[in-house]
Amino acid sequence: MNVKIFPNKKSPRLFSNNFLELLTWSHPLLIFSMYSVIAYFLMNYFINELHHTLGSAIGYFVLGLFSWTLAEYFMHRFLYHKIKDASFNSGFQYMFHGIHHEYPNDEGRIVLPPVPSLIIASLFFLVFYLFMGETTYAFGPGFMIGYSLYMSIHNMVHKRPSPKKYNFWWRHHNIHHFQQHDKAFGVSTSLWDRVFGTMPEINRSTVYADFVY
Repeated sequence: MNVKIFPNKKSPRLFSNNFLELLTWSHPLLIFSMYSVIAYFLMNYFINELHHTLGSAIGYFVLGLFSWTLAEYFMHRFLYHKIKDASFNSGFQYMFHGIHHEYPNDEGRIVLPPVPSLIIASLFFLVFYLFMGETTYAFGPGFMIGYSLYMSIHNMVHKRPSPKKYNFWWRHHNIHHFQQHDKAFGVSTSLWDRVFGTMPEINRSTVYADFVY
């Protein structure tokens, strides 16, 4: 499968309606601030209202943080890319993720907008609560901050040049974008790519990068 990449172009509109189109754009600082505030109040409720210890709050928080890395991998692999061939150029996948592949340097498309992000976060919280009960009030904040860190890393990789040293995030994610769209689904870590066999392959390409400046 060949995909043309136009890194320095703005992406086209997704909706003709101005309000709906506005909802498709976002900024990393907005998302990070939003989830930091939500996480703070949830942790405060867990400790002060539900009367759990600080130690248990930290433990569940760290577990949530780690759990995000697995969710990140599965969402990227099986939700944002099609299961059959990891493509992303039509339907739901294009709207939520494919447009970012096609226009990877469009700053307004690097992170998921607030409305769909909050909907997905609410669904996760509900599922966690059904299985974990009130411990979700500590686990959930860890999961949210995990997402916020992932988003910050993703934004950094696309907006800042790769350093000469300690450039793993840049190398791994750029392989996914510009060489092998069916590999390297992890952004914050390569752990789950290693576990599930989707580490990049040497001297292989599924993407045709046509750079237009």
